[in-house]
Parts: sequence; structure tokens; C-alpha cells
Amino acid sequence: MSDTKVAIKDLYKIFGSNPSSMIDKVKDGISKSDLLEKYGHVLGLDNVNIEVKKSQLQVIMGLSGSGKSTLIRHINRL
Repeated sequence: MSDTKVAIKDLYKIFGSNPSSMIDKVKDGISKSDLLEKYGHVLGLDNVNIEVKKSQLQVIMGLSGSGKSTLIRHINRL
């Protein structure tokens, strides 16, 4: 039996007027700056994969604007 308590696979978050139309461009490797300049969308999370097992402590840290809060909102389903 798996002791995995939280599993996230291939998570993307794109902000903009039509984010679903941008996912293929992101998966094909468009840069964040090109995504913003050419299409007016912002990449919040790019292919996030996390597995947290029972009794495991996981730390999420990074620079301001790196997507920490966006990731936590996905985990909390906010």
C-alpha cells in the first residue's frame, strides 16, 4: 500500500484571457517573456511534480514571484 499523502503530477498554471490555448506553447518550450509579450499570458507554474509521503516534511521556498503561493492554493484547492 502506498503511503503517499499528496501527489501532484504535471501541474501548469497560466494566467490570462485564454490559458487553455497556451498550454501547448508552454509545453513546447516558449519562454515566459515571449508568452507575455506575444500573447499577454503569464506562466505561474511550469510542470510541477511533487510527492509527499506520510510523516515526510516538505518545504516550499523560492524568490518573490516564483509561484509558491500559487502552488499552495492548488494544494489547498483555493
